[in-house]
Amino acid sequence: MQFALHVGLMLRHGQRTLELTRELDGQEYVFTDVLTGRVSVVKLAALIKKIYAKQYEVVRGDAPFAMKDVAQWPAVVDLSSLTERERALLEYRLRYVKALQRLRITRGQRDLINKAIPKIAAAADHVDMPTSSAVMHWARKYQLSGMNPLSLVDKHRIRKHPKRMSDATERILWRVLKRCYFTQDLHSIRHAHEQLTKSLKQAVQQRELEPAEAQVSYVTMSRRVHGVDLYQRIASREGHARARMVCRTAFPDGVAMYPLQRVEIDHTPLNWVVICDRTGLPLGRPTLTVMIDAYSGYILGFYLSFYGPGLTSVAGVVRNAILPKEEITAGLELVHPWLAHGLGDEWVIDNGLEFHSFGFKTMAMCLGVDLMYCRVRTPWLKPHVERFFSTLNTLSLVRGRVSKTVANVMRIDPYKDAAITFSDLVRGLLMFVVDVHPHEPNWRKMSTSFDLYRDGIDRSPPAIFPGSLEQLKLAAGMSKTLTLSQGGIELQGLPFGSYAFKDIVNKHGSGLKLLCKWDPDDMSLLHVRDPDGLQWHTAECRWTSYAQGLSYNQHRLIRQFGRAELKSADRVEALMRARQRLHDHWMDATTRRGRANALLAGRYADLTSHKVLSPSSAPGPEHPVTLANRLISTEEMVFQEKDIPSFETFTF
Repeated sequence: MQFALHVGLMLRHGQRTLELTRELDGQEYVFTDVLTGRVSVVKLAALIKKIYAKQYEVVRGDAPFAMKDVAQWPAVVDLSSLTERERALLEYRLRYVKALQRLRITRGQRDLINKAIPKIAAAADHVDMPTSSAVMHWARKYQLSGMNPLSLVDKHRIRKHPKRMSDATERILWRVLKRCYFTQDLHSIRHAHEQLTKSLKQAVQQRELEPAEAQVSYVTMSRRVHGVDLYQRIASREGHARARMVCRTAFPDGVAMYPLQRVEIDHTPLNWVVICDRTGLPLGRPTLTVMIDAYSGYILGFYLSFYGPGLTSVAGVVRNAILPKEEITAGLELVHPWLAHGLGDEWVIDNGLEFHSFGFKTMAMCLGVDLMYCRVRTPWLKPHVERFFSTLNTLSLVRGRVSKTVANVMRIDPYKDAAITFSDLVRGLLMFVVDVHPHEPNWRKMSTSFDLYRDGIDRSPPAIFPGSLEQLKLAAGMSKTLTLSQGGIELQGLPFGSYAFKDIVNKHGSGLKLLCKWDPDDMSLLHVRDPDGLQWHTAECRWTSYAQGLSYNQHRLIRQFGRAELKSADRVEALMRARQRLHDHWMDATTRRGRANALLAGRYADLTSHKVLSPSSAPGPEHPVTLANRLISTEEMVFQEKDIPSFETFTF
């Protein structure tokens, strides 16, 4: 559709209609609101820009209303998408319509059109000449469409095809497709067509259909199947996750335009078994947590541990990503600097439990970071971190690698083949993150991650840091409501005390519930919120030598191991034997005796408090009796054997 800036041009702007009334100097045009008469002046460049941006809509008063049952071409269609036959027919008709315009013949002058058709056909070497009625019809459609060439193209390709099957047959067909094809059983169309044939025969036997209507070909059924949206076909047969994966596409928004605008976070277990630096025993597969910049693909921080995916790992990688890296990389002989530092604007995360926890959401709110949760089973929404995880398998570390089990292939146990220590693995990953991965070329962007990040931070505002490290620890720390008693606060068996507890107990008494936070990597300090405000008090662990540098997970494992040791079968059996001996001792000691006999036994035993408490009360070594001290020699000792008489016994 064409338009010209002449007086009377009508433009639609929302609910208002504007009319062009005057042209001014300097390519300015005056428009008047047809309802209120309000005048507005618009420059030519701004006017054309708003029309093409669809802010203004050109209203044509001579265009008739289109019938709903008439197929209409879209407003914007590329003429190159037409077939060769359609383009030839368009050129043929357009030649006659343009010739009438050059000859100044209107579409209602039939006699002049009859005289002009042979001349136009002779000039174009056309053997078949159109009739005057056809040319008049072409000219009318072309002019009423706003000089749109597509109005001269036949509408056969966009016409609505009528259905040749009856409604009853159509219902049976879709019933069979729903029962036999669009299911999780993944039957073929051929199987569904066979079931349709049986259903149609049964319908004829029950006189629901005529024999002539019970004929549906395989091609017709296949056409009905492919007429359903691809997403719905895959979702009904293989699930919505598979349908989203197959039918995914790119959207114009969501692309990072500068560094730290979007930061992707994720975990993965490494495919290597490492050994302990101290004992040399295999420890297992560590878990790697990574933060990566979505704009450049530059690694912002990583955290390696054996805790698995959890809040501790996320807090560790956030702390590593925020702080500058000069102290970390010093002394490792790295070639390039690690430029990453500062907070990001938005964190792109999945639906792990640690990302939905109260502690993580509190940390994000305290740091002022937005969160975007990706949909389940949509890894393409955070592609940079997923791509980084795939590049880890290309590392040249062979010993201790965990590999898939392949039939008829010898598999080496990674726990027996492990040769790299945990500290060496951390240093190797640091070298890969700083010197190797950021300098691999990105052929799509024709640059490297290091160059993109370095150039991006030069033209971006300075990086944002938290107010203090204490704020970061409070934000990233674990939290729990604990009871303040007269002995302080106890967390997992660790006693904590503070001078500020005295004022709280004096005012509120003991047994008060307080919100406590602690660093999961250091259990020596506990942050306690004051019940009367937002102030935080710091409590120290009373077991200083034990809690210094102790992590929360390490303390839990120590308690778990100690609990298992205390509940072991050997310890329980030994405790039962000791209790039995104590019971026997009390029973022997409390046997009923006479007063005289009991007092005499005490005198003979020479029992005094001094003998019990004095270290010299312990029995000394027995000294042998010498021959000089004996009154009777060995030869003079004569023993007479006599029978021992029997006595009657009684108790009192």
